[in-house]
Amino acid sequence: LVIRSLGTGPHRFAHTGAMAYDKLNTNLPAAALSRPDADQLERILESGQELVLGLNLDTELRHEGGSFNVIADIVGREKPEEIILLGAHLDSWDVGTGALDDGVGVAIIISTAQLIASLPQRPRRTIRVVLFANEEQGGWGARQYAKAHADELQNHIAAVEPDLGAGRIWQFETQVPASRKPLPAELADQLTFLGIERGGNKTRGGPDLQPLKEKGVPILGLNQDGTYYFDYHHTDDDTLDKIDPAALRQNVAAHVIVSYLLAEME
Repeated sequence: LVIRSLGTGPHRFAHTGAMAYDKLNTNLPAAALSRPDADQLERILESGQELVLGLNLDTELRHEGGSFNVIADIVGREKPEEIILLGAHLDSWDVGTGALDDGVGVAIIISTAQLIASLPQRPRRTIRVVLFANEEQGGWGARQYAKAHADELQNHIAAVEPDLGAGRIWQFETQVPASRKPLPAELADQLTFLGIERGGNKTRGGPDLQPLKEKGVPILGLNQDGTYYFDYHHTDDDTLDKIDPAALRQNVAAHVIVSYLLAEME
């Protein structure tokens, strides 16, 4: 099985990722071709020329190993048991440097927490930073967090995770189940000066937040401009030079505003 790479970039880098086999069927060798190589293959086939395709695949499936989530709390001064979770994931595919996926997400979350921690007094509720392990190969860190903290998920006020690079945030959405109180509408009002518009209550949220969303934790969506994200995603082009410092500052500002207001509101 040979597919055209899912990436949108023009370079001769195949977009890396994962695949799974139906357990009932025989495993097939599979590979992805970069966009220009897929175009060339298509031209050869359309010309009617005889084609021999050689595959040299040295991938392997290894056993599971140990890894760790990294967790830090800014303990709330009045309601320490109530938690605003700021998440990102530590791992990336071993091409490029993982700057966009998800190094910049880690930077946004740590910078947000650092700015809030530098205020004269701690916020009313706890700000929790969670840098999840092994998102890329199945979200194992996220699932383990939800399992380990099952008894306190009802005290998670909201969770947010940037995992779409560092494009400017253009929309603020939520996903709050009917069983939980709606988040204050004032949150969206405080973001308009950053050029962020109000969305609905249907955000998907970051990948590591899915186990929390399934358990009813309210999810925030600070939706980034992903126009060019998949030109670089999971390729050798995922490097630091793709990050615009001004857009990064706007991301941090939005996360600080939403996180602090939720942590401080009555």
